[in-house]
This record gives sequence, structure tokens and C-alpha cells, in this order.
Amino acid sequence: MFTLIVNLIKTSMNKYFKISTLLVLVLAAILLIISFDEVINPKPWVDNEDYLFPRFIASGIAILGVLLFFEQSEAEKSTNYKDLLPGLSLIIVYILTMKFIGFYLASMILFFAGVMIYRKPEESTNFWRVCIVRLSIAALFTLTLYGLFTEMLHVHPPRGMFF
Repeated sequence: MFTLIVNLIKTSMNKYFKISTLLVLVLAAILLIISFDEVINPKPWVDNEDYLFPRFIASGIAILGVLLFFEQSEAEKSTNYKDLLPGLSLIIVYILTMKFIGFYLASMILFFAGVMIYRKPEESTNFWRVCIVRLSIAALFTLTLYGLFTEMLHVHPPRGMFF
């Protein structure tokens, strides 16, 4: 009886999962259409580069939505929600500290802490080597964020004590 209920929940969850994925795809399509409306009907006082970032985001959502829709579901696949708690707490700390230490430094710390917490157990046992490599990757990630937001898109991120 219990396995019947579990199987019923899994099949109904799979149906709802597909429906929610389709809704996300429709939302991404609407965002893409709205962002390209300025290309079709340009206004002389509006800079068309302002719509570049929403196009990237909507395209990424659409691509990931299509991949998610066609993903093969495994009966054994399940999520241990306790594994998500460190990441959720990192995001909460990130949001709370961003206005004090700045967007770029908070992003670097969040990325470094995330890759250190969610590391693979079979990775190198040399702790300092792993820390240096991951800190370098976090710094490269932060420089990429700086180049994308500040230099390309001219977005002013939250400033803190350091940046």
C-alpha cells in the first residue's frame, strides 16, 4: 500500500514537474519577445544595449528549460534536502553581508565557500593545494562578474566598505 502511494506521488510529481517546466518555458519566451520588441520597433531615445542582459537570461532559462523537459527521470533519483541547507544558509549570509562588504567581495566569498562545502569526496587530499586552486577560480569568477556587470553592462552593484 505504501509503495503504491509513493509511486502515485512520483508519477503525479513528474506530471506537475513537466507542467511547471512548460510554464517556465512560456515565461522565457515572453521575456525574449519583450526584449526583442525594441529591435523591431526601435525608439530613438532608448539604447538597445539595455536589453542585452535580459536576452542572455531569458535565453539561458529557455535552453535549460528545454533540457529539463526532456530529461529522463530515474526512479531512484531523490533529493536529500538536508544537503541543501548549507547552500541556503550561504545565500542568506550573502544577502545580509553584501551591502556591508560589497557585491564583488561577497560574491567571491560565497563562490569559494560554496565550492569548498560541496566538494567531491574523491578529490585531492592536499588541503592547501585545493584551497589555492579554488580561491584562484573564485577570483577569476569575481573578475568575470566585474567585467560583465561593471564594464560591459554598466550596472552599479551594491557598494560596501571594500568595493
